[in-house]
Amino acid sequence: MTRKEERKSDDQDLPQEPAGSGADQAAPQPASAADDAAALRTERDDLLARLQRVSADYLNYQKRVQRELAQGREFANEELIKSLLPMLDDMERAMAAARENHAPDDPLLVGMQLVHDKALEALGRFGVSVIEAAGKKFDPALHSALMRQPSDDAPEGTVLQEVQKGYQLKGRTIRPSSVIVAAAPEPPQDEPQE
Repeated sequence: MTRKEERKSDDQDLPQEPAGSGADQAAPQPASAADDAAALRTERDDLLARLQRVSADYLNYQKRVQRELAQGREFANEELIKSLLPMLDDMERAMAAARENHAPDDPLLVGMQLVHDKALEALGRFGVSVIEAAGKKFDPALHSALMRQPSDDAPEGTVLQEVQKGYQLKGRTIRPSSVIVAAAPEPPQDEPQE
């Protein structure tokens, strides 16, 4: 048998599919070419809009990550600085006690003041600043009110006394000042009549 004859016999062995079955029935044809083109345009527009949204989301993600990394580098030493603040408080209390028992020109007091000033200067190089509180208007972002005290001398809401200093790191409050805030003076009480 020749190859031609083998091919013919193979073709005859295959089952014949009836007309109108198979692939023609599996996928219905669109009504017209215009409907097909409109559907493709709609799909293209939807895909383009999705691509634009995904691209915008990705750009926003990149910007957010860069901003978070920069902020992380800027405030990386915040915890270390916070741990040093109680030592500054202790140093200030020790200097206050030394002022009561020593002359202002006492070498011990002068030395403590120099160390304290150098510590503040070193922290200042890293962006740490003391929050000024006494006599200022109470600001909950900068101050923590321990109590309100009636006062005739200061307007209501003014910081009367700073109990503990507050600090900022590059404009961000890392410890608010603990303060006593002025309240409106209490009205005089009438004496009861007998």
